[in-house]
Amino acid sequence: MQKHPTTDGPSVSPDQLIDVYCANAVDATPWRVITDEVMGGVSTASLQQGERLGSPCTCLRGRTRLENNGGFVQMKHPVAPDVKTANYTGIFVELAGPAHEYELRVKTSQLDKPWQSFRHTLAVTPAWTRFIVPYSELHPHRTEATLAPESILSVAIVAIGTAFDVDVGVRRLGFYR
Repeated sequence: MQKHPTTDGPSVSPDQLIDVYCANAVDATPWRVITDEVMGGVSTASLQQGERLGSPCTCLRGRTRLENNGGFVQMKHPVAPDVKTANYTGIFVELAGPAHEYELRVKTSQLDKPWQSFRHTLAVTPAWTRFIVPYSELHPHRTEATLAPESILSVAIVAIGTAFDVDVGVRRLGFYR
């Protein structure tokens, strides 16, 4: 079992991490799957509770396809209103899967169009990696807004842009001080 992930991003001590999701084999997942079918695409995906490298996780599996102007699948996690996101410096997420790039996408109450978000690219590898993403590294997409941390509504892991077999597991998600 790989208990200690490699880290991608700034150094943060474990006591600075605040989980909003930690996978286990018992509880139902709060993650939700969304595909490009919402806009006429033909990509497919599902969420499965499982285990990867000896750790429980929620896995996004499927296939992105580019037909009908498609090309994305995602797993999205809501952020509860009682999580005071403005009190933190950024987001962390632990991921593992076959080597491929995914996007971390953050939605806020500042955004009113489905294509708007704040984004950061994550290079997933077969080993568990803890991605530490400061708010300052979440770049606005198709919006002039500057990220207001207190307005964060959800965090998503997105497979997009190329046709490929999606297989990524998440075991932790949260914020850090």
